[in-house]
Amino acid sequence: MRERITIGFAGCMVLIFLPYILTLMISGLTGGARQNESITAVDTGRTVSIEHDGSYDVIDVEAYLLGVLPGITDPECGTEVWKALAVMERTNIYRQMGGNTTVDEADLVEDYLTQEEIRSLWGERQYQRRLKEVEQAILATVGQTMTYDGEYITAYYHRVSDGKTASAEELMGQAVPYLVSVDSGHDVESKNYMNLILIPKDELPTMQDQASSSIQDQGTPGTEVSATASGAGALSITQATEHGYVQEVSVGGESMSADDFCRKYQIPSYHFYIEDLGDEQNAYRIVSLGMGHGMGLSIYGAGVMNREGSDYRDILQHYFPGTQIS
Repeated sequence: MRERITIGFAGCMVLIFLPYILTLMISGLTGGARQNESITAVDTGRTVSIEHDGSYDVIDVEAYLLGVLPGITDPECGTEVWKALAVMERTNIYRQMGGNTTVDEADLVEDYLTQEEIRSLWGERQYQRRLKEVEQAILATVGQTMTYDGEYITAYYHRVSDGKTASAEELMGQAVPYLVSVDSGHDVESKNYMNLILIPKDELPTMQDQASSSIQDQGTPGTEVSATASGAGALSITQATEHGYVQEVSVGGESMSADDFCRKYQIPSYHFYIEDLGDEQNAYRIVSLGMGHGMGLSIYGAGVMNREGSDYRDILQHYFPGTQIS
């Protein structure tokens, strides 16, 4: 009698769990199987032509991504962040292809690293493990891109925001529906949230035939500042957005775009202000908030979302509202 009950109970359990078992089997034959294959076996029909030592190699976009993603961020950013970045960079490449299915590497803005360069970047001990994680992220999202109203988007990213991302309207003067300011409050916890850069006054161009005045704490958002200083080169912010993103700087009486200024003096963000440390220290202190231009996805913020349980779709739709992933 006990044997019949046991057999009957086992039969019921099989019937209950049979749909679940079949689902797992089907999943293993689709996405799971793909994640177990090599990136070199993927053929999406879209390729990139790469020049190396005078010869050209034509590789699939997915294999190309394996050389692009490692150069973007910290290798410990999280699996879902790698997936989000794979979708973003694939989208950017497809958009740059236009209506074609192949493109020359020289026509792309992405930086492609060879395996030797990636190994040097990450170190021999961590190279294989980290590269495998990136490869799995690419394989998990093969062919997936982001669109808005049926068009590929421009998927911007930066390392750390100032607590909110910047909108395209603020930085570029033109509204883009999916590039709006969104909350990224955890970014203020990043060790790279605030950076201080000292610029000695005697390294700046000298003012000539300019009226003198004192410069103190320049850079009030939305203001135009024309203050100058005598002696060593003067430095001031002459134009900034409402939320403090600098657009133009006066260096020694000469106007310089924020982009040129940041490149020349290695300022990590367009959101900064200037403090005059006086004649005793004879220097200016640049207080920079965040890292990067501030638009689109914050890699640090995405990492926090990853750790809190969000997947790559949640991350992308938070930073690019209204977009479709397919």
